[in-house]
Amino acid sequence: MPRSVENRLLPVLVILHAVIAVPLAIYLNIWIDEASTLHTTANGFFAAFASLFTDEKQAPLYFLLLSLWRSIDHSIFFARLFSILCSLLAIIVFFKLANRIWEKKTALTVTALFAFHPYLFWASLEIRLYSFVILLTCLLFNFFLDGFLTDSNETSDNIKSRNKAQLLYAVTATTALYTNYYLGFPIVGGFAALLILRNWSSAKQYFLLMLATGMAILPLFYIVSFQFSDRIATFQEEKSITEAIQMIWNHFLTFSLPTEIYTPEEQTIFSSVRLWIVRISILATLIFFLRNKFRDLDKNIIAFGTISAISAAFLIFVYFQLGSGYIVIRHAALYFVPIFVFTCAVVLKVLPDKFRFAALLLVLTFYGYSLVSLYPMNVKRGDWQNVATYITTNEKPGQPVVVFPVYDSIALPQYYKGVNNIFPDEKIFSFFTEDAAGSPKMFEQQIQFLISEIPSDAVEVWLLTSDKCELGEACLPLEKFVEANYNVTQEQDFYREKVRLLRKKQ
Repeated sequence: MPRSVENRLLPVLVILHAVIAVPLAIYLNIWIDEASTLHTTANGFFAAFASLFTDEKQAPLYFLLLSLWRSIDHSIFFARLFSILCSLLAIIVFFKLANRIWEKKTALTVTALFAFHPYLFWASLEIRLYSFVILLTCLLFNFFLDGFLTDSNETSDNIKSRNKAQLLYAVTATTALYTNYYLGFPIVGGFAALLILRNWSSAKQYFLLMLATGMAILPLFYIVSFQFSDRIATFQEEKSITEAIQMIWNHFLTFSLPTEIYTPEEQTIFSSVRLWIVRISILATLIFFLRNKFRDLDKNIIAFGTISAISAAFLIFVYFQLGSGYIVIRHAALYFVPIFVFTCAVVLKVLPDKFRFAALLLVLTFYGYSLVSLYPMNVKRGDWQNVATYITTNEKPGQPVVVFPVYDSIALPQYYKGVNNIFPDEKIFSFFTEDAAGSPKMFEQQIQFLISEIPSDAVEVWLLTSDKCELGEACLPLEKFVEANYNVTQEQDFYREKVRLLRKKQ
């Protein structure tokens, strides 16, 4: 049979995503989290496996796959290419998912919005697991619909197809949990969705398959307790349910109608307009469903709404266990696909056909703004490539490079090939926040360690400090040490990074 127009256009969406992502992947510098991935995967499969327990403290699969991938080529671009390929596959798999929910033309339009969503571009450009997580969620939801929400007749072929989808769902769920612990949230959400839909037979089968998945991931329970015991024991900021809900709400806004991926300190005009658009849309949606006595709530809206709500509840739980830093937008990749599908399903149900083109133009306008604002100054935070160039151009032998926070010292070597040593070169992953943000005790022990690492015989030292030092008096102990012992002879600001050349006082 000839391929439909929609199927022929799908490769165009995939190619266009690559055309935008690949040049940016070549051009953009890495930031510290990407440097961590490169550090973890630099020395092969077995070294990556060992460091996951002591350094990354994450589920192992992505890092193990990337260590094998990088054995072909060690460049930064090639490491990013893995993420781009995951996003391209996610677009293809999402199209299959969309076709299970909508008719073909609508499915193609929704897939186009997915392919050009700024968050997917952001994930494509991260040497991190986020695009892989998005791909896995797309696979999970495909198998979920085919295996548990199908309306097909009980013929032998349909039963066989459904059983196959259920098995693939269990395999994908196991793979997902070995990739990212948070992917357990939408998996639990799937079970809750079946219960709310009163699909008792599928819910029973789902529960049994998830028991099997639980058996398959038993080693993870030990790994998780080992990895997070120290983090739970360290200092954590005071928490409030208001802050948690606000963070989840911001993620919902970003995935539904994106502006800035990272919320700016001051609200922009686009963010303000977006907020009122969403508020009015939610009110109009509630009025629509109330007038229709919720008869138009089809199973896809209920299923993906439930999965989104359960995932949000678990993210709030993580917030109270580990703090706000563990539910920021980059950790919410598992939340992206269910929110996107749920929002599209609701809008397409409520919005009259005559307004859809205008709505599409509005969404694309926000997409364009979000992409333009994604990387201020066309660099990622730290601007390590330009920092390395600046130091190399101005340095002399005998000027060691000292980096704070300690964790950031693994980023500079990806670009710096100069004559001086970089410090610290040990205990890179050993420090966490020690006190409230902006407090002089926030990095107290880490600063003491950093000072002890500065070579005592060095007359001149390059000191690199991140924007974390702009948090109140967070770096006051370090600045007092510098003021007491050194004169600043050279200084240059980069994007969220400051470089100073210090000369020891006589």
